[in-house]
This record gives sequence, C-alpha cells and structure tokens, in this order.
Amino acid sequence: MQTARSVCLGLIAILFAPILFGVSAQAQTLNRAGRGEPGSLDPHKANSQYEQALVLDLFEGLLAFDANGQPAPGLADSWAVSPDLRRYVFNLRPNLVWSNGAPLEPEQIVASFRRLLDPKIAAPGAAQMYVIKNARAVNTGAMPPEALGVSAAAGTIAIDLEAPVPYLPSLLAASFAVVVPPQAHENPDAWTRPGAIVGNGAFTLQEWEPQSHITLARNERYRDAANVKLARIVYQPAPDTTAALARFRAGDFDMVMEFPSAQTDQLLAELKEEVRLTPALLTYYLALNTRDPNLSDRRVRRALSLAIDRDTLVSKVVRGGALPALSFVPPAASNYSPPVLDLDAAPYEERLREARRLLAEAGYGPDKPLRLAYAHTANQELRRIAVVIAAMWKRAGVETSLLNTEGRVHFSNLRQGVFEVAFVAWLADFNDAANFLTVLESTSLASNYAKYDSPAYDGLLRQAAATSSQAERAKVLKDAEALMLTDQPIVPLYYGATRNLVSRKVSGWRGNATDIHLSRYLSLAPTGK
Repeated sequence: MQTARSVCLGLIAILFAPILFGVSAQAQTLNRAGRGEPGSLDPHKANSQYEQALVLDLFEGLLAFDANGQPAPGLADSWAVSPDLRRYVFNLRPNLVWSNGAPLEPEQIVASFRRLLDPKIAAPGAAQMYVIKNARAVNTGAMPPEALGVSAAAGTIAIDLEAPVPYLPSLLAASFAVVVPPQAHENPDAWTRPGAIVGNGAFTLQEWEPQSHITLARNERYRDAANVKLARIVYQPAPDTTAALARFRAGDFDMVMEFPSAQTDQLLAELKEEVRLTPALLTYYLALNTRDPNLSDRRVRRALSLAIDRDTLVSKVVRGGALPALSFVPPAASNYSPPVLDLDAAPYEERLREARRLLAEAGYGPDKPLRLAYAHTANQELRRIAVVIAAMWKRAGVETSLLNTEGRVHFSNLRQGVFEVAFVAWLADFNDAANFLTVLESTSLASNYAKYDSPAYDGLLRQAAATSSQAERAKVLKDAEALMLTDQPIVPLYYGATRNLVSRKVSGWRGNATDIHLSRYLSLAPTGK
C-alpha cells in the first residue's frame, strides 16, 4: 500500500512538474526597464547608467558594491594599506573562476587594469584611475602598459598610488574597474556577443535582441551563487518614460529607472510605496563643443549659461526633487563646497542683459543671430526641457534648432564631437568631487565631450591628486572648478534626484546617492502586485 501511494505521488509530481517549475521560473524573473539600447557591454567602453547596471550584473572587480551602494569585498576578500597610504595589497579569494569554468588568474586582473588604461581603448573611466602610479602616462601613451602600478604575486594584487587616495575602495567597485577576461584582449570587437561573452559576475548574458531585450541568467559558477535569488533578469530599453510608466502600471516592468517628473505628485499619491525618490550625486548639464566655430569663443559659451533661468526650468518643467545647478559638482559631494560665480547668483534679468552684451561683443546681434543645434536623446521630457531652454536663449538673440536621436547614436556623436550643444547627465561612480572634475580633463578623451583643453585646469587636478591634506585638496579642486566654470565648456542645469519605480514584490532594493542596484541583492515575492 505504501509503495502504491508513493508511485501515485511520483506520477502526480511528474505530471505537474512543468507547471510548478514554470511558476517558479517566472517568479524569479526580474523585468528591468532602462533608458535606452546599450552601446556596449564592454566594461571599458560602456558609459551610460543603463550600460553600467548591466556591466555590474555581468562582471566583478577586486571590490564590489553592496546593497547600499557602498564598497565591499569582491574578488578580494580583504586588503591591507601601507602606513603612507600609497600602497594597497588585496588578498584574492581562492578558486575564482570565469563563467565558462576557466580559472580566474591574478595576472588576468593586472591585464584588465592595463587594458582600461590602454589609449587605444579610449575608456571613459580611464581618467578616474590616474590616481594609480603611472596611469596617466600609460593612458596618454608616454609609458608602456607594464609601467602601470598594478602587480600580482602569490594570490594578491598590489596597487601603488601617486598619492594617498581615501576613496580608492569606491573607485575599485565602479563598473569600469571590473575585471575583463582574456577574450577581451583576443577579440576586442566581438567578445561581448551572446555565446562569446565570458564574465565573473552573478549573471551571464543569455540573449540580446537589439531594441527589444537583453536577458541575463544566473551564473552558477559565481563565487556567491548560493545567495543569488533571481534566476533571470530581462532588461528592456524604454526611452519613453511615459510609456515605461504605463507598462509598470500594467505589470510588465518590476523596476523602472525613471518616470516623468511632471507626474511625481500624482504618482506619490497613487503609488506611494513604489515611488522611490533619492537625492543623488547627479548633475544634468549641456556640453558645449568648444571646437565648433560657433562655440570656440568663451564669451558665447558664458552668454548661453547666463541666459538660462534655472529656477524656472526646475520649478516649472523638471520638478521631481531637482535643484538648480550653478556648479558641476553637486553640494552633496563629501568634503567639498562648490564654487559659485558672482554673476550666476544674480537676478535673471541682470544675467540676461549680460548675456546679450557678451553676444554683441562676440559679433552677434539682430542682423547676425547666433544659430545653434541642440541635441538630446529621443525622450519627451528632454524635449520639453530643450524647448524651454531654446525659448530662454531666444530672449538673448539665439536661434536654436532641436535634434533628437536614439540614445546609442546620441552618445556616439558626443564621443566623436559631432554636435554643437548636447544634453548630458553625469551620475557619480563614487562620492568625491574628483569624480566630476576629471570628466573634463583634456586627457579624458571618452568623457570630455566638450573637448575642454585647459593646461591650467589640468594642472590643478594634478596638484589635487598629489595633495595628501584633505582640506588643501578640496581647496585646489574648488579652484579648478571655478576656473572651468569661468571658461564655460559646459552649462550646469540642475542637480537630480533619482526617480525609480520599484514594484512591491521586489525585495532588497535600497536607495543610494549613486543609484546603483545590483540584481544579485534583489528577489521577487512569488505573487504578483
């Protein structure tokens, strides 16, 4: 009798197994919406926040971000620092492997750092690594890759620095500091395709349908796979924030990176538990192509900044927790007080008069108006911002044409300098003013969209990097930013608060200033909303 009952139960289990497993798999699939199609999954080429989220799911560095966006052990489980704070030695975990089962060797970590600084790669994050000994010289081609201050020995990685760097742990957890496999060196153009990509993160690339979705599957060889709850993640590009909101309401998305700011109050009333507003180290700005004939004159660039009424822009258009920006580095940056140029804080009408005077001095007027093309990604909210800024510029005598493109094309044009004025956002990888200011260093080829080239500015950044006193370093960085704002290669617009939508069935999501949310910390309730 017992045997017959066991057989019956076994048959029932077999018959219903597909249904049971189907429910389980569905419950473990997280649907994430991003702002656009990623241009690359190569960590050394990725630049947008959407790309960085994918990279941090697929790869890991010596350190990694925890659920609160703070640096934590990654490939290294511990480290020691020399008394002069210029040398870090990281102890690697034993038996590390890539997603294909191949051993992850210490020498491969060294090779990954060298690739990041290789000038041929033109990595957007390369300049952030100039704190490493000889990194700047390697990145500019003045020294060979072997001169980089990163070495391997007996299960450890040593990093030698140009000066004491208190934020090094946060730097090493960033997406550009993850470790890439040998395939990235052997096949640099095709190694990130499905079937070819090898990673070491909590997930692996399963499928990539351009303009449709990217599916990641749990990496069973990940060092902490036992604690990864999700079986799959489906990333979908959603540049239209209104459409993304509608799909979130319908249950198509579990997480949305941004929603229309104009609907913030309404959503707080209707979806209070699912609206996540978090103050961020985030600055939205206009990059001005300083190599363009229309914008090579500093007076013109300064006029464009003065002619924008940021208070009106934020209160009437942007909203959603944003604040007017008069500097590139947000006030929330640690151990730093941003400079504000005197005229930038003056009443708007006074600034508008000065803008007209500067344009006239540069040779523009009613008979010869300044004509500019303003580029932004194909997004309804960004178009509204562009329309308002164009109207403000018109009051100063500037005629503006608006250009919108798909995100990947927009950033490709930025990197190639194929634009005049372009809307950009910079979200800090770590909480330090240098994370913003090095973006505009002349050697930051992949992030210095404005092509700002100031030996004085570069010199101040080098001086700050070599300064061990925190107070003195902050003063030098402030001088550098004040110089840059006077030259006006960019026009800061507003400081952002991240606006996420997170379903009630998602657990483990925690707001943080850098808006970093690794999927390995997330899980889903078995039931729907």
